[in-house]
Amino acid sequence: MTRLDELKSANYPLDPQLVVSQLLTMLLVMFSITLLSSNSFAQGLPLNLTNDLVPAIDPASRATMTLESDFGAYDQRQIETLGDLGRLSQSVGEHQQALVLFKQALHVARVNQGLYHETQISIVDDIISAEISLQNWEEVNNLYDYQEHLYRRLYGTDDSRLDAGLRKVSAWHITALNVGLAGNRIEHLRKVNKLFKLRMVIAENTLPLDDPKFAMLARNIEIFESELFLSSDLHREMLIRQQHNPLARRNTFRQDERSVVVTSD
Repeated sequence: MTRLDELKSANYPLDPQLVVSQLLTMLLVMFSITLLSSNSFAQGLPLNLTNDLVPAIDPASRATMTLESDFGAYDQRQIETLGDLGRLSQSVGEHQQALVLFKQALHVARVNQGLYHETQISIVDDIISAEISLQNWEEVNNLYDYQEHLYRRLYGTDDSRLDAGLRKVSAWHITALNVGLAGNRIEHLRKVNKLFKLRMVIAENTLPLDDPKFAMLARNIEIFESELFLSSDLHREMLIRQQHNPLARRNTFRQDERSVVVTSD
């Protein structure tokens, strides 16, 4: 146990109110354990009943309860602190604990600021980061779908911030395509193709005509149109017909083993 003089010498910035709160919590727990372990109180009680009186609380839930007690259940001042605690948990490998904190931050933000608000963007980014660390790929895919929806509700096609958000979403689908994560290949191809076409519309509304991004977007749209054709029923039928032609068979390939190479921006 760290001694008080060690804490003092370390020169940590301590919040007196937080220290008092933590000390009171510690004293309450110690008192409860002492009371429950005494013969006069615990004699004759089943062991499971005694344990239920002082249930184990995970650190994330304890932190949430403390913030709700200090600020109120849905006080928006919790949002920043919950995010900080979540990122701290992430940094020490406590990804599930971080996820609980990030989701609570999102819940408080939506209660205070409505279903769609800019403050949610960074919180959703944090939730995605935690889910990636836990390798919950289906949930990551769902979150990127939500993030796309959020960006499209917040910004129009004449706002470059929409392109910045869609760039993150398209990057996820390209990664999922190449690594084989979260869903079938065709679905990812369709989604990323639509995203690049939408980004082209945004570029037309926000960039000068000589901007090099146009060439990048056009090239990537061409790539994904081609990939969608190669994955189509029509192309499969063409391959079947080519099986009777040795030269054509030698020049074909298994499309599902390829990686998609796109031009990055």
